[in-house]
Amino acid sequence: MRPLDKTLYANNELEYNPYGNAKPNLIEAIGNFCSYCEREGFSSSLDVEHIEDKDSHKDKEFLWINFLLACKNCNSIKGVKEINFENIILPHLDNTFSVFEYLESGLIVVKENINEPLKQKIKELISLIGLDRRPGHAHYSTKDDRWQERKQAWELGKKYRQKYIDEKCDIETIVDLSLKTGFWSIWMNAFEEYPEVQKELINMFAGTRKECFIHLFDNN
Repeated sequence: MRPLDKTLYANNELEYNPYGNAKPNLIEAIGNFCSYCEREGFSSSLDVEHIEDKDSHKDKEFLWINFLLACKNCNSIKGVKEINFENIILPHLDNTFSVFEYLESGLIVVKENINEPLKQKIKELISLIGLDRRPGHAHYSTKDDRWQERKQAWELGKKYRQKYIDEKCDIETIVDLSLKTGFWSIWMNAFEEYPEVQKELINMFAGTRKECFIHLFDNN
C-alpha cells in the first residue's frame, strides 16, 4: 500500500464545505488512485473518504486532515467503522508499503518478518477495507473485483519487467503504464531488483511519501 503525503494542501485550504469540494485537491496531492487498494479511478469513481466517520465525528466532516480517496469497494466496506489510531496503521501516517506482500495470485498478506504487535495493526487495516476478500472469503462479493485487478496488474508488471530486461521498453513506458493501471505497490514489487525503475515510480506518483524510501535515493 502506497505511503501517502498530503502536505501539498496542508497549509492551504483547511476546510471544505461541502467536503466533496476537496476531491480535485486530493487528486492533485495524492493522485487519482484509491488510497487503500491503489486501483486507478476517474474522479467520478473515487470518493472523498472520511478517515474518521463524518457522522460520528461531525467536527471533522470538512477538514483536510480527515480526508483520503477511496474507491466504491473500499469506501463501502469501511463504512462507519470506528478508527482506533493506536491499533491500526494507515497510508497517510505509516510506511504501509514495507509491511505487505502482494502475491501474483492477487492475494495480499502480511510479510513474515513482522513482529506480532505490528502484525495485529496491519490485520486491522486489512479488515477495515476487506483487502483480503476474494472467492472463498466469508464476506466476498462478486461485485468486488479488486483481487482480480491486482492479479492482472501483476501479469502486466511481469510482462513489462521482461521487456525491460530485454531492452524492449524504457522506464518512461513502464511509469506511464503504471499510472494508467494503478496498483503502484505491485509495480514496485515487480521491479524490486531495478531501483532505477522504483525511483521513477516513487517520483511520478503524486504524493508518494519519499521519506519511506531513503535507502533508494541515498544510493545515487
